[in-house]
Amino acid sequence: MMDLVITVGLVFMVWMCFDCIQRREHFVWIVIMIVLFPVGAVAYYFLVKVKEGKSAAPMGKPTLFSSAPSKEVETEDTLQLKDLIKQFGKPYHYEKLGQLYLDQKQYALAEPMFTEALEKDAEMDEARYGLGKSLHGMGRYEEAAEVLEELVKIDKKYDYGNAIFGLAECYRLAGQEDKALEAYEQVINSFHFFKAYYHYARLLDNRGKKDEAIDRMKSLIGSSKSLPEYKLEKERHWIEEAYKFLRKNGVELA
Repeated sequence: MMDLVITVGLVFMVWMCFDCIQRREHFVWIVIMIVLFPVGAVAYYFLVKVKEGKSAAPMGKPTLFSSAPSKEVETEDTLQLKDLIKQFGKPYHYEKLGQLYLDQKQYALAEPMFTEALEKDAEMDEARYGLGKSLHGMGRYEEAAEVLEELVKIDKKYDYGNAIFGLAECYRLAGQEDKALEAYEQVINSFHFFKAYYHYARLLDNRGKKDEAIDRMKSLIGSSKSLPEYKLEKERHWIEEAYKFLRKNGVELA
């Protein structure tokens, strides 16, 4: 009987690990599922797979700052949350409705939901993060940076470093290169977002620090050698861009 339970647990864990890879969730989930077998897989199922539901998407979380438009979709969840807001007006309901709009990339609809949630509960970090992403999605990069600055002050590692990465992106897109360099440096010192390495190097190049930019691009490529296949595929674009930059500057790697 115990052997059967263990076998079922292993099959379930492998299924959740495969789901994690497909969604491009943070690799720490795989570690948790293996180390905390089988509790880790159960936790992943309820906290990620079920929670994401129909709106699930690969996390790979620099993509959280995508600005592609999407048509609004009225769902049972949005209708239910609107009804709850009319009845109770809780900050949690506003935040959840904002997240649903964010999933639809309806940033103009998401922004007031997150703003209202923060007015009702100034300590709701999820709403602050959602507001920053909504403003970014609308191209209001300076405003988004101000919101994310507050979030990063509270928690520098929020969302596995994606908040400070988003802050660096907002600074860059707003033309605030000094702040962008500082933020990108914090990201690459603590996390391994290849897009951050790439744009940090490009900003250095813009400042006339060609040799340092080349060294950063070489470091990006060198770091890619030890990546697992699924991670390598995810970062391939930035690796190729780093090679292009080096070739353009007369550097050929073996």
